[in-house]
Amino acid sequence: MLLMVFFTRCGFPGVVGAVDGTHIPIPGPSQRRDSYINRKGFPSIQLQAVCDSNLVFCDVYAGWPGSVHDARVWRNCPLSLILPSLPPNQHLLGDSAYPLSVNLLVPFRDNGHLSCIEKKFNKSHSSTRVNIERAFGLLKCKFRRLQFLDMHLLDEIPNVIVACCALHNFILQNESSDDEEFDMPDDTCCPLADDNSTGQVALGKRLEIANMLM
Repeated sequence: MLLMVFFTRCGFPGVVGAVDGTHIPIPGPSQRRDSYINRKGFPSIQLQAVCDSNLVFCDVYAGWPGSVHDARVWRNCPLSLILPSLPPNQHLLGDSAYPLSVNLLVPFRDNGHLSCIEKKFNKSHSSTRVNIERAFGLLKCKFRRLQFLDMHLLDEIPNVIVACCALHNFILQNESSDDEEFDMPDDTCCPLADDNSTGQVALGKRLEIANMLM
C-alpha cells in the first residue's frame, strides 16, 4: 500500500520510505563543545528518521553530535544493517549526503551536464523524498520545544527527541492534521557520496528507474 501511494504521487516505483537528518538545537556542553557545533554554527543533536507516505516515522535514530555528517550517522545506525534484507525492487530515498546502494537511492550528482533522463529522475526523486522534510516540519511545529531543546543532560536528550517522534506518530494515526501550515526546516547537507565507489548493481538499478520515468 505504501509503495502504491508513493508511486501514484510521483511515479517513482518501489519506495518504502524517505530518509533524512535534522538538527535539534541545544545549549551545548561546556566540554567537547566543538563536536556539537553543526555546519550552521550552533550546537545541536542529530535526529535521523525514515517516514512513510503519510508522514509517519517508521524508524528514528537520535543522539549524534551536530558536527557529524549524515553519512557517518547512517553508517552507524542499526537500519543500515537491516536495509539490505529488503527485496531488490524496494528502497528508501535519501539525498546526496547518503551513499548509493541497491536499497538506498540518491540523486544523480549535478555536475552541470546532467542528461534529460537524469534530470527527470532527480525531479521525481525530490518530489517523492520531500515527505521526510514535511514530517520534520510537522514534528517541530507540533513540539516547538524541539526548535531549541533547553537541556543539559546529554544522555537524556535523545530520549526526549524519540518520545516526541512517538507522539507525532500517535497524533497522525489518531487525529486529523493539516500538514500544510508549517515551514520545512533547511537541513540539507553537503554532498558526500561518490558514485565511483558504489556497486555496479546500484548504479544499474538507478539508471533503469531513470529510463522508466521518461
